[in-house]
Amino acid sequence: MKNNIYLIGFMGTGKTSIGKKLAEILNWTFVDTDKEIEKMLQISISEIFDKYGEEEFRKTESTVLANIANRRNLVVSTGGGIVLSYKNVEKMKESGFIVTLIARPEVICERLKSDKTRPLLAYLSDSEKLEEIKRLIFMRAGLYIKGDYIIDTSDIDPLSAAENIITFYNENKINN
Repeated sequence: MKNNIYLIGFMGTGKTSIGKKLAEILNWTFVDTDKEIEKMLQISISEIFDKYGEEEFRKTESTVLANIANRRNLVVSTGGGIVLSYKNVEKMKESGFIVTLIARPEVICERLKSDKTRPLLAYLSDSEKLEEIKRLIFMRAGLYIKGDYIIDTSDIDPLSAAENIITFYNENKINN
């Protein structure tokens, strides 16, 4: 049964801000998988990467997603790499509607300019960040297209994006 809306996409595409608007409009609960991981392990995402590495982070991410998938009426903002696991994508498809958020690399780079909390970009210069963003988006592009709906957030505000998603969701009777 498809009870949830999952927002996937690269970091900086608006998953959290759009997700909060979407949950507010639908009167559903907003959940951020990264925040749930931090609660579970009681340390920040950056510390998890530093202390345990990406592999341990990804395992915890899958556990958190499995717990979320059993709940209903959630708007879920996922980490940008959640799609790296085929099982995660299948779990989201079984329990919800997947919306892929995309944005131009230059827009993402600008949005993340002063954000030091992203482990994959934290220690890079601005020009290195843009190149790494392009590289990672290219690597994950085939995974991000698995969404039920794709929306470019480069030039729209979170409210407009949320309304766009709801219109598509309702028109396609995804709520079965």
